[in-house]
Amino acid sequence: MTDGGRLRLLARTLLDLAAIATALLFLGSYFPAAVMLTPTTTSGGDMGTHYYPAFYMRHVLLPHGQVIGWCPGNYAGYPLFQFYFPLPFLLMAALSTVIPFAVAFKLITVLGLFLLPVCAYLSLRLSRVPFPGPALAALATLPFIFMEANSMWGGNIPSTLAGEFAFSLGLALAVLFIGALRRAIDGGRGKVGCGVLVALIGLSHGYTLLWAGFASLAELVSTHKWWRRVGTLVAAHGLGVLLMGFFLLQLFGYGPWTTAYNHSWPITGWREVLPPILWPAAIVTGVTTLVLLVLSVVRRTAFPRPLGTLLWAMAIALFFWVTGHSFHVVDIRFWPFIQLGLCLAAAAGLGHLLALLPGAEIWPVAGALVILPFVQSRVSFIPSWITWNYSGFEKKVTWPVFHAINEHVRGDFRDPRVVYEHSAENESLGTVRAFEDLPLFSGRSTLEGLYMQSSPSSPFVFWIQSEISKDVSCPFPDYGCSRLDLDRGIRHLRMFNVSQFILRSPVVKAAAAQNPGLVHEKTVGPFEIYRLRDNANRYVVPLELAPVLVRTKTWKEDSYRWFMRAGPDDPTPVFAKDVADDERGLFAGVVDDVRGELPRRPLGPPPVLEERMEAPDRITVTGCRPGHPVLVRISYHPRWRSLTGEKVWLAGPSFMLVVPRGERLDLVFGGGFWASAGHALTALGLLLLALGLLPFGRTLATGLGERLRTHAPEPVLALLRRSESWSVRTRRSVLGGGLGLGAVLLTSAAVVLYVPNADAVYRRAQRLYDASRFDEAAPDFREAQRLAPLSATAIHSTYFEAIIYFRQEKWRQAEKTFQRLMATFPEAPNVPEALYHVGICRLHLGDLDGARAAWEQTRASFPTTPWSKYAGDRLAEVAGRGTGG
Repeated sequence: MTDGGRLRLLARTLLDLAAIATALLFLGSYFPAAVMLTPTTTSGGDMGTHYYPAFYMRHVLLPHGQVIGWCPGNYAGYPLFQFYFPLPFLLMAALSTVIPFAVAFKLITVLGLFLLPVCAYLSLRLSRVPFPGPALAALATLPFIFMEANSMWGGNIPSTLAGEFAFSLGLALAVLFIGALRRAIDGGRGKVGCGVLVALIGLSHGYTLLWAGFASLAELVSTHKWWRRVGTLVAAHGLGVLLMGFFLLQLFGYGPWTTAYNHSWPITGWREVLPPILWPAAIVTGVTTLVLLVLSVVRRTAFPRPLGTLLWAMAIALFFWVTGHSFHVVDIRFWPFIQLGLCLAAAAGLGHLLALLPGAEIWPVAGALVILPFVQSRVSFIPSWITWNYSGFEKKVTWPVFHAINEHVRGDFRDPRVVYEHSAENESLGTVRAFEDLPLFSGRSTLEGLYMQSSPSSPFVFWIQSEISKDVSCPFPDYGCSRLDLDRGIRHLRMFNVSQFILRSPVVKAAAAQNPGLVHEKTVGPFEIYRLRDNANRYVVPLELAPVLVRTKTWKEDSYRWFMRAGPDDPTPVFAKDVADDERGLFAGVVDDVRGELPRRPLGPPPVLEERMEAPDRITVTGCRPGHPVLVRISYHPRWRSLTGEKVWLAGPSFMLVVPRGERLDLVFGGGFWASAGHALTALGLLLLALGLLPFGRTLATGLGERLRTHAPEPVLALLRRSESWSVRTRRSVLGGGLGLGAVLLTSAAVVLYVPNADAVYRRAQRLYDASRFDEAAPDFREAQRLAPLSATAIHSTYFEAIIYFRQEKWRQAEKTFQRLMATFPEAPNVPEALYHVGICRLHLGDLDGARAAWEQTRASFPTTPWSKYAGDRLAEVAGRGTGG
């Protein structure tokens, strides 16, 4: 290399480093050290409630040699990190060994953001994108990182501040993986590193793993060294799957005991997914792609492979956005890959084009001078949100109030649970979800929490929330919610062993003050704390009535139907697909439907039980009477087992039921097929990783590969020899056919698995309704009810179907539909309105007595609603009129 070449190489290296440093310094300037390095408890959005799981990982799970373990703090207990991604929390725990845990938490939550410019640079560099492409990639990530158009999709600062830091970390690693895989295929080395990256991506976030996996298939779109490409993909993904086997097998194997969240995000316009801050990247991507495509045709050269890979990766993300509902994933999660892909593709395209021009060294400088001011001009709320989150709970003006509440209810996981009224005004505490951290600040367990998909109890928890709160969140698309009704809510709170209730809104305070089931304990600022009367204050209780076996394959839906109407004296259902003959005697009866009257069989005086919890994952009960069933009011999970040999049944709503054989009962959480198999896979992966890293291990692997090639079945060897002699044209034809077949199969799977989305059908019906196209809207409202019969969508769809008939003056149909709404969802928020409209329908049908009865019932049952006043007005209007009928 000439002196000029060495000087140019040095200059480019320095410019690369300067570009990365510039991106990192610009990003870091928005995260003040004064808040980031102060050991306070991070608050804000979901971020504030991630802290407790991180704390639990560091101080409970890891000291007991666990990554996945039982956490009693939320949702009646759930297996923490079975259904959420542990890598960021493991990093927090590791870093906290040298710095305060609170600071370690803050630094790891922003790790993905700071890794993204570095990983983007390395990815394009490993992919052999010419200078200045990698340097521009580091800078080009900034528009995506600072994009303020959304705060829930993942990857950008707002999403990270909202709690999506695991996605940010997985995204940065996935970008690095694309380049590392390209390097491994070109150089024949690095498969082990790629496998480790696959595992780290999967342990960071599932969506980034899915995207990285399908994006890597772009490497198969080539006839050059095709078998090497296949081997590298198999080795990398195989090792990655083995390493995260302890997590993956439990994630999927225990999936039936989680709660699905299959949300379809409505897009209101193209600017929502492509905001102005990304327009330059989109334009540059389009122009450079077109120019490079023309050049490849004119010069008869290959289209730049790195750019092609990025375009493929964006196409894969677009495919899953379109078909996400078919595969039961949240569709909007795939847009960040497209948005970031535009930024990286723009850098890759410019790298390939600018390398053809003289003076390429000027472009990183020019890029920084353009990108940084442009991004800064688009930033508005990010700085204040960063300060709000990372200043911590302790720095909020409401901290004394929040601290006093936690001190008043202080205890541990053995004590009964504490519940609180959901209120948007709780944001002043640091986050609207502040009380989800009761286990952290007070030691007491509560009902709501962050990882709502991790527990089968979640839908029941949010039903209770709607019964005891003025505001409701009702987050699950498949499950509806009730209305404020403290009487029913208190019965459900006792079912969940809740002893204290924290209130905020005036309407709930007023209702609580009049309720005989509550006793006022303390007022703290705008909050009041009540104690529940007559709560057993125990997690294990003996049944007074024999349980009823419900044979079902849809226990979640059946249990939800039972729970909505369950009273304190109702028999407890136990759910199973079937029961052995010798077990039938345990039950009062066997039924196939919970909607009828359940059989009742008194069990006689219950035994006096004593419970002891030595640890969150162990329960000991003494005083049992052999054969007398006990209900354990903790979420069911198949890993709970009895050390004394009893079967653990799934009981309503989502608890455990055991029939003791003796005076003592010992329940522990641990073991399980999927957990044991997963640990075995991870152990095998670690062994292969060690062999891959050691010199003799690589020699052994090479020898093993040779033996496999020489001792492979003859048909396989014949296919390999034949493929090596194929012409380029034949290889391309076979490859094209294989890729086409794969695309057809994947698309066919999406079509076969597709089920219309109830929310999407409801939104379409709503648009038709707003346009007064009632005859077209009504069938869509009925279809939405069919698709999600227990959901809030079904409630609203039934209501609007009735209103359509009402506006069309089809009084009989309107009355029947309103009646169906009240019969199917008697606790729905719009039942008072429905009952009022029943009176109007009856009036038009000439049934004056029936109309009066409906309006009188509206006033008697719902006196605090506006519909009570309207009903009174109608009663005054018809006063003195004769009866009709």
